[in-house]
Amino acid sequence: MGTPKIKDELFQLIEESDDRLLSLLYAVAKEYVREDFTLAGEPLSEEQINRRIIAAKKSIQSGHFTTQEDLEKEIEKW
Repeated sequence: MGTPKIKDELFQLIEESDDRLLSLLYAVAKEYVREDFTLAGEPLSEEQINRRIIAAKKSIQSGHFTTQEDLEKEIEKW
């Protein structure tokens, strides 16, 4: 599926969504934007991204992650 089709479908899903879905999509989008750049505002290099992926996988394997239930509780506080 191409980018224009994905955008159209996402727009439709957003139009039909409830507050919970909007909060989740917003949190994901903000995190994605934040993770793509360094603190100085420079784009991350491929090496930096790969290091973050490896670190994230290790963190998950160590049990350091948020469950869906905990995330939903956190979102309710927003």
